[in-house]
Amino acid sequence: MNGKCKAWVRCACAGMLMISPALPGMAAPGAIAIEHVTIVPMTADGPETLGDETVVIENGRIVSIAPAKDAVIPKRTKRIDGAGKWLMPGLSDMHVHIMNDRAGRLYLRDPDLRDGTLRNEQIFMPFIANGVTQLLDLQSMPETIGQRLQIDTGHVLGPHLALAAMIDGEPAHWPLGMTRIAVAPEAGRQAVRDIAADGYDFVKVYSSLTLETFTAIVDEARKFHMRVVGHIPQRGQGITEKFFQPGFDMVAHAEEFAQQTEPAAPDAIPSYVEMAKRNNTWLDATLTLDDRLLEEVSHPESLKARTEMRYLPEPFRGIVVDHNPYVARADDAFIQHVRQIVDFNRTLVRAFATAGIPVLSGTDSPVPGLAPGFALHDELEAMAAAGMTNRQVLEGTTRLACQWLGVDGDRGTVEPGKRADLLLLHADPLIDVANTRKIAGLFLGGRYLPKAELDRLLAAAFPHSP
Repeated sequence: MNGKCKAWVRCACAGMLMISPALPGMAAPGAIAIEHVTIVPMTADGPETLGDETVVIENGRIVSIAPAKDAVIPKRTKRIDGAGKWLMPGLSDMHVHIMNDRAGRLYLRDPDLRDGTLRNEQIFMPFIANGVTQLLDLQSMPETIGQRLQIDTGHVLGPHLALAAMIDGEPAHWPLGMTRIAVAPEAGRQAVRDIAADGYDFVKVYSSLTLETFTAIVDEARKFHMRVVGHIPQRGQGITEKFFQPGFDMVAHAEEFAQQTEPAAPDAIPSYVEMAKRNNTWLDATLTLDDRLLEEVSHPESLKARTEMRYLPEPFRGIVVDHNPYVARADDAFIQHVRQIVDFNRTLVRAFATAGIPVLSGTDSPVPGLAPGFALHDELEAMAAAGMTNRQVLEGTTRLACQWLGVDGDRGTVEPGKRADLLLLHADPLIDVANTRKIAGLFLGGRYLPKAELDRLLAAAFPHSP
């Protein structure tokens, strides 16, 4: 969708949810044993499942996995009954826009939005409550670095944050402060140098960049060993293939390919597959972005019926539900346009997956109609409905997501030595990816949060929700 259409809704907060031993379930993690559990390890070459296992966690990491009958459990270890449950890595949303107060002022054009209007517990608890332990933020700013520091130092309960700073051309689709602008190659190179110096992890490229400036950005990012993710610029100019050059590592939406032509060209999908495969460019699907858009413009009443909308911060809930900008602009032509993109996206994702190109899970939350955290489960189901196998879908939200981020040595699989960011489920996600919604508990760095505690923390973050 048009960047200006999305921009107004992305905002965020500076409040803090302190991790304290006084809060139940949030004390510093001790040794834990999950007994008689079925493991979904998500390793590249290992078995799909391991039955009746015991997993021992110490100091936030998995220290052993053994058949339950043979497991040695240290003294003073907390035991969790995993019988009839499935243990898998935590989930990743590889396309979000983390909110903060300054972004809210920019997008809402409200300079009077007060500090603390949007609190960190409202930003991050919907992800944690849904088993999402890792986020790729694709529009990072200094405040986002601060939020990551609060999480990493234990002052805020939240997922791991990977941060990409944006560079656009002119006209820019986002306000200054949320994007850098580069209208010439040297300006693009300097923007990359600034992004690296400021401590961001990745570079995001956006739609108005010229080919020459895009090329300079990608080349400079390679010098800093920074991966590049983003849009395919210059839509409709017939030069799509020229952007697939070494260092352009992931396209941020399936719809980017749909919007290279008007209307979208399904016949071009084989050539798009070839471009991406030849260049080793991955895909962040964001199928649910357009699925939800189609639903809300076709049936605006659906927004009021969706209970997860209550978990949007107050300044945005009413706008999304009662004054949705997409609904306001919808006519038959627009609805048909979105329906065409939805159909194209599904075909493209199926073709990419069939060709062996990694497809990762992302949502573009909190675009209007998407509820952070909850939307990732919608995305996993949409990926499966598009024709990906359940294993491919789960790989795209666990091991492969970590591989793209360069953290697969730390997390993303259930193996000894890995960080204990784990999701305990009541049903097998390999049978149905919708079973990722059936959460029994979450391990975050070895800290165990049972479902009842997740529900309590989510309710506490939104005390006045309808």
